[in-house]
Amino acid sequence: MLKKQALLLSVIYSVALAALSLLKVSDVTQEFPSNSDKLFHAIAYTIFTIIWFFAFLYNVKCKKIKAMVYAALLSVTFGILIEILQGALTRNREADLNDVIANTIGTIIAVIVITTLKRGVKNEQ
Repeated sequence: MLKKQALLLSVIYSVALAALSLLKVSDVTQEFPSNSDKLFHAIAYTIFTIIWFFAFLYNVKCKKIKAMVYAALLSVTFGILIEILQGALTRNREADLNDVIANTIGTIIAVIVITTLKRGVKNEQ
C-alpha cells in the first residue's frame, strides 16, 4: 500500500504542513512551554523527509541514496521556503531562523533513520 500511495501521501502531507504553517492556528499553542514548537518542527520534518524518501524510491524509482538525498534537499528547501512565506505573506506568523534549524534537525534525524534502516528497504526497479 505504501509503495503505491507514497507520492500521494507525500503531497497531501506537504499541503497540510504548508497550511498549518501559513494559516492562523488557534490559541491552543500558547499553552505549550516556550520553544516547544521546535520539537514539533523537528518531528514534522522527520516525517516529511521519510515519506518523500519513499515517494522518490517507489514512485519516482530513484535508487536509495538518490531518493534520500532528494528527500533531504526537498525537506530543507521546503522548510526554508515556508519560513520565508510566513514572513512575507502572513500577519500572524513570522519567519524564524530557529524554526529552520529545527526543521533541518528533523531532516538530519530522518536521514539517520533511513541510513540505519535502508538495508531492509527494498528498492524495486
